[in-house]
Amino acid sequence: LKGDELLISANGKISRELFSIKESPLNFYMLGSMDWHHQLGFGLAYNLPNRKIVVIDGDGNILMNLGSLATIGHFSPKNLIHFVLDNEMHASTGGQPTVSNTVRLEEVARATGFRVVRNAHSSEDLLVAVKEVLNTEEGPSFVLVKIEKGEREVPRVSYEPTHIKNRFKEAIANRE
Repeated sequence: LKGDELLISANGKISRELFSIKESPLNFYMLGSMDWHHQLGFGLAYNLPNRKIVVIDGDGNILMNLGSLATIGHFSPKNLIHFVLDNEMHASTGGQPTVSNTVRLEEVARATGFRVVRNAHSSEDLLVAVKEVLNTEEGPSFVLVKIEKGEREVPRVSYEPTHIKNRFKEAIANRE
């Protein structure tokens, strides 16, 4: 990524991973609330059309509210990039399986109006997809990233939700 994108991460392990790898005031770490981060990303993309908004999601989260993809597709914010990390399980809650092995999430995204839809099954695929979606004038973009089951120990996000919200708002205001 270029570094000026607003990153919205799903609750649980995805936010914890982002926090441990690329901590930034431009990141909004969703804590404890499944399924709302992609709607927050849509709202930001719709209201900040000159900013790239990147949602980092998981298969379990997006499967909880597939209808949100229809709303995003309908309004088609060109600046929204939606990554779904698909390990076919709810890693944050004990590894219960999801149904992403039978539901073709990339086809759902395409059917709901996402303009750019890509699959990444390897790190090379992911690099190509990232370059494309960061540089396209089309949108919204959807990248399904197939990942291995398993996890590494990562610390919890050490900020309170109000702190995350306030510093995120301040970071946006300082860059507009």
